[in-house]
Amino acid sequence: MKTKLFKKFLFGFFLFTFFMNTIYATNKKEFIQVNVPAAVVIDYDTGRVLFGKNEEEQRSMASLTKVMTSILLVENCKMDEMIEVPSQATWIGGSTVGLKKGDKISAKSLLYGMMLPSGNDCAYTVGLHIGGTIENFAAMMTKKAQEIGVTDTSFANPHGLDDPNHYTTAKSMALITRYALKNKYINEAVQTKSITINFGSFSKLLNNTNALLKTYDKADGVKTGFTNGANRCLIASATDDGRRYITVVLGAETTNIRFSTAKTVLEECFSKYKPIDISKYLNFYINIPIIKGNKDSYEKQFSDNLILPLTEEEYEKIYVKQDTIQKIEAPMSAGTYIGNIQVILEDEILYEKSFYLEEDIYKKSVTDYIKDGIHNMFRTIERI
Repeated sequence: MKTKLFKKFLFGFFLFTFFMNTIYATNKKEFIQVNVPAAVVIDYDTGRVLFGKNEEEQRSMASLTKVMTSILLVENCKMDEMIEVPSQATWIGGSTVGLKKGDKISAKSLLYGMMLPSGNDCAYTVGLHIGGTIENFAAMMTKKAQEIGVTDTSFANPHGLDDPNHYTTAKSMALITRYALKNKYINEAVQTKSITINFGSFSKLLNNTNALLKTYDKADGVKTGFTNGANRCLIASATDDGRRYITVVLGAETTNIRFSTAKTVLEECFSKYKPIDISKYLNFYINIPIIKGNKDSYEKQFSDNLILPLTEEEYEKIYVKQDTIQKIEAPMSAGTYIGNIQVILEDEILYEKSFYLEEDIYKKSVTDYIKDGIHNMFRTIERI
């Protein structure tokens, strides 16, 4: 009896160990435990994921939406452009700055009204002005996300109120934010703790809802969000010794959890990763034989420079994978794909570059064959 129980114990222990190892293998970026459904940290310079927990799981995003609304605002309007407040914006729900119908407000004021106190009325005004309809503006938002490289995100409105067709992932929201912060107007707005803004018929002191700007000295953005469907959400960025990281927290149960989680994962990443130059891996030489061409082979040397946030252990595991065509059959035109090179860390592609023929390769002519024959004949005579 004891033997059977012991065997069952060993079998159960084996399954448990296998299960835990499988989880670890599929969550290598989740090196600390956090009490939120989904979170991510990426490097601002390169977009590399440094920490992740369910970072590719689709979830509601609440007012984090306004980061995308801001992108379309700065890319479609001049900051001094005056925009009229529609009546629909004055009765929208959620957080507002209290816009009044018919007032004309600058695009810059609407930007600050969205990004600091999270004014839904400001976001609605922007969406209707640029898109003509909210539906069209939402389609523009989703298209812009795809242009940025995000394909698992769908927008249904410019403000973030709950909708079944309104969702993103922590990773995708981080990449959208990375894109947004490259714009100086957005970058300045999300770092602003408080400012008095004119909204047409009135002025108002706006306070940023991102508490980290006051409690975490490395913080320099970005946006809070809350709805019943999304729970507490946050995008936060922080800079330490020239390194800027972006974190996204989705679905936190409390306001305190979302802020403490953001600070914790950012600090862990600043501690764990250091900027390391991987340029030595980015020196490539290509030599492809040419069949029946006007030259014997196509040779090219390439080099590049890249600094990435890595651990020392990760740096030692980097390897290069080069995949080029085996031969060039003349004729072949310039611009033809000839190969791809990847710098890889385990299952992560750190760098990738495709190569294309930079010159036309011509088929060898009869004259070329005659010249080769004469050349080879003289070489034979010289040897004799």
